[in-house]
Amino acid sequence: MSRVVVLGGGPAGLYAALLLARRGIPVTLLEREERPGGLTWGTDVDGMRVDFGSHRLHPSIEPDILHDVDDLLGGDLQRRRRSGRIRIAGSWISFPLSPAEMVTKLAPAVTARLVAGAARAVITPNRSGTFADVVVSGLGRPMGDLFYFPYARKIWGVDAGELSGVQARRRISADTPMKLVGKTLSSSGQGQEFFYPRHGFGQIPDVLGRAAAAAGAELRLSSPVTAISAAGSGMMVTTNDGEIEADLVLSTIPITALSVFLNPPEHVRGALDSLRYRAMVLVYISVPAPRWTSFDAHYFPETEFIFTRISEPKNYRDGPDPSDRTVLCVEIPCDFDDEVWRRVDGELLAAVRVDILAAGLPDPGVVGEVRRLRHAYPIYTVGSDEALALVADWLDDQIGIVTYGRQGLFAHDNTHHALAMARDAVGCISPSLHFDSDRWDQARQRFARHVVED
Repeated sequence: MSRVVVLGGGPAGLYAALLLARRGIPVTLLEREERPGGLTWGTDVDGMRVDFGSHRLHPSIEPDILHDVDDLLGGDLQRRRRSGRIRIAGSWISFPLSPAEMVTKLAPAVTARLVAGAARAVITPNRSGTFADVVVSGLGRPMGDLFYFPYARKIWGVDAGELSGVQARRRISADTPMKLVGKTLSSSGQGQEFFYPRHGFGQIPDVLGRAAAAAGAELRLSSPVTAISAAGSGMMVTTNDGEIEADLVLSTIPITALSVFLNPPEHVRGALDSLRYRAMVLVYISVPAPRWTSFDAHYFPETEFIFTRISEPKNYRDGPDPSDRTVLCVEIPCDFDDEVWRRVDGELLAAVRVDILAAGLPDPGVVGEVRRLRHAYPIYTVGSDEALALVADWLDDQIGIVTYGRQGLFAHDNTHHALAMARDAVGCISPSLHFDSDRWDQARQRFARHVVED
């Protein structure tokens, strides 16, 4: 029987399985974990549903996909007003960044530096070789020194001058003073509002998985892939519980893992070795109060704090949450198996509390638990784009395999981007399971223009 096999049960994989099943195409989805969802699934802490980090659906989601997700959630998708803030030079201002507050709430000397730097940026020749170049040419060095450069160092673990300009272009939507003002004044709500499910972000992969199964897709959980090989005109995928013949494989697993299964030549292995991921430690703290603050998220670019963001899921939604407590999610980027990764849970909870108090925020206590994510963010150092292109070109030559999604394309994209990739990948598949490579190339050119929204 002709069949498509989807690797990975995150939103990109689940949505592809659903769309294929709706078309009557036999599809099997393989997920190594015992439940689908990937980084979007989340967990339960002290009776509250929380995310693996901070997740939102942004208003820039394409209308057809938004309609589909909203319909599947059955009225549980809520439109919310953002209420985040960021700490810059010891002062709090709204996040996403507000030019008005940058003028009125920051110290006058800081504001003067930012304005002078932005003015110089207008007449500075545009440079895009590194992350630092993009920021300095677009927003001015003071904005880099105060916000983007330390934040980049904390998130990716390397200095802004070592990061590729691609990282900046994919992460900074308002990359000039005029764009920053325009985004703030936009009447569309973009950047100022978001969508979030009543029962936590993990409700999205949950309904996608159930809908895919109901439409006829086979979802195999706890089924890690152990090998992939050519089999006639298709592929043979081996898991811990057997083999599956596939006419076409759609892969959303990390591109580094997929490539190793395919026994790449030496030059491709060298390129793969240069592609690195940043890990993440998530510290959850249960606070014995109805609310910790009125804000949904706090951002910390300053290097004296161990964390980059603290979110309060209860403030993302109107849901069935306990009335007498709230839970915080504290994000600490790190490298896999470094000192932070290996630190015992109690020490992490205590260190987080110390830094929270140093920031002048309410005492959250030290009751909580810790989760660790190995593949949180792709790191684009200078030269990574060339290495990634080499790997992608080699994968394109592997007949019967298509890679896409956040992990599959080594892209720090949002969930709505991943869903769009799934829709477009399935759109390239004919009823006879022929894959339209030219149409897919056009889709990937669109993906390269995605800009991540925080």
